[in-house]
This record gives sequence, structure tokens and C-alpha cells, in this order.
Amino acid sequence: MEQQEIIIRISKTKILGLFGLSLCFIILGIWIAFYAPDVKVEMLNSDLLKKSIGFLSILFFGFMGVLILKKLFENKIAIRISSEGIYEHSTVINNGLIKWENIEKIERIKVYTQKFIRIIVNNPEDFINRQKNILIRKNIQVSQNKYGSPIQISTNGLNISFDELYNLLNEEFTKRK
Repeated sequence: MEQQEIIIRISKTKILGLFGLSLCFIILGIWIAFYAPDVKVEMLNSDLLKKSIGFLSILFFGFMGVLILKKLFENKIAIRISSEGIYEHSTVINNGLIKWENIEKIERIKVYTQKFIRIIVNNPEDFINRQKNILIRKNIQVSQNKYGSPIQISTNGLNISFDELYNLLNEEFTKRK
């Protein structure tokens, strides 16, 4: 008997929280660029430095806010686990189908305070080359070089906890080894 697919969806509440956080950083960028008072460290009092930091914050978190908002209105499945493999579409980096036969290992990693599930595959170049957006492709090339895999999954916007997803993926992977 074939097992049914396991479906994990986006958490609208978590996505709204992430969007609110990006708005806070946009407001902070505006404050730095236009209203930040002088401080005791003379080097930090440069108007050019304040405006640069402020505008970079506005641009970066504005871009992230748009991507987060787009995720909020998508009605796609974030992660689907089936007999074929793991279909991952939980972030802007859409890895698509990760076939069981391509998975070598599933690990936990922590980057600063952020936890990720790293899926080590035997064909990382395939996942890098399937990305059409050059910025996303460069991003996952860096991920491959720095962390040993182009596939890192975060549960920040998902309707499942980190440990639950990690255990679930490992159970399914172990069944298919």
C-alpha cells in the first residue's frame, strides 16, 4: 500500500509576523537616514554614512517585505513529502522536487541564531542550475560553497516546528534508504 503524501503549508500568522518585522526595519532605516542624532563616536556622525545605512536598510528590507508579502498571497503547498521525494517551495528559493535517490543526508545546522534543515544531495549543480534568477542562483552557490549544500530549509514561515519537520524528513528518508 502506497503512503499518502504529507502536506505542509505556509503559516499565514508567521508570514505576517515576518512582514511586520521587515516593516520595523524599514522604519528604522528611515529614522537612521533622516532623524538619527549625533553620537559620541565621531566616525558615526557622517551624514553620508547615516543615509547610506538607512537607504540600504530601506532597500533590503523593502525588497524582503515584498517577497514576504508575495508569499502571504500564494496558495501553494510549502513542502510535500511523497514516494518520489520532497517537493520544497517554502521560500523564494524554490528547490522543486528533491528525489529520495539524490538525498545523501539530512542534517540540522545553525547559522547565527537561525536553525536550518540542510539536505545534502549528490547532484548540487542540478539544483543550482535549475534556478532562472541569477541572484537566487548566486545565493545558493554561496550556500553550497559555505554549508555544503544548495538546499537549506527554514521553518520560520511554516505551519510546523523545526524539530517536527526535521524528525519527519529523517523518518521518511530512513524508510527509503
